[in-house]
Amino acid sequence: MRHPRAGTPSAPALTPAERARTIIASASTLLVATDEASLDVHRHGVVPDGSVLICAPADLSLTTGPATATAVDVATVPQPDRIRGTLTLAGWLEEVLEPLPAGMRLHLTGSAEPDRQTRLIRLVPDRVGLSWRCEAIAGEPADRMIAIGDYRSSFPDPLLGYEAGWLPHLQAHHGEVLFEIARHELGWDEPPSDVRALGIDRYGLVLRVREADGACDLRVAFDQTVVCGCDVREAFARLLDRAVPGAGPLC
Repeated sequence: MRHPRAGTPSAPALTPAERARTIIASASTLLVATDEASLDVHRHGVVPDGSVLICAPADLSLTTGPATATAVDVATVPQPDRIRGTLTLAGWLEEVLEPLPAGMRLHLTGSAEPDRQTRLIRLVPDRVGLSWRCEAIAGEPADRMIAIGDYRSSFPDPLLGYEAGWLPHLQAHHGEVLFEIARHELGWDEPPSDVRALGIDRYGLVLRVREADGACDLRVAFDQTVVCGCDVREAFARLLDRAVPGAGPLC
């Protein structure tokens, strides 16, 4: 019986701090909580040091002080387990009194002018916890604490806004290609039982490969780092040419 191989630690991948910054930058919902109250946040902003800005109703008892913000990262392609990881920021919640970066108030509240119905609040994290359930490597824990200095100095992956549209398209319209790429990368004669696009970043494409006896995550490295959609199409075309010669570019 064939067995999918484990993740390859030699393949370049995002650092935990970069992963954390990518998750918080792209999260569609945050749960912000204090001892007194909690709030589901559907619109937030992140400033360069990694602090999180949110808008809260003026009458909500979300007082300044210790708080947490939790984001759940979900794969954009439907599959049996879509939760890729969870990020928790813990720190101090405080009122935002100083001027905001250009466009931030409009993004958070829908208006460029202050109003009496909303409060702008900032969570300044001093502890960062990441549970990342993808590309597991033997001996490495899924749950880890990230040094706050690493978190603050890292940047989100440049493709964070790309995978939401491109990966579902790739799965829905070119799914057979993913099977062939996985077969080639694994060195098998026949394709796996099931292959789903799990993620993409500037270093490569991640596939979840399933067989009857289990699953693993396979990182397929690009031949060079990519930073935009044009780069992805070119890198993927070269990757495809290696795995399926003559397949031609994908739309």
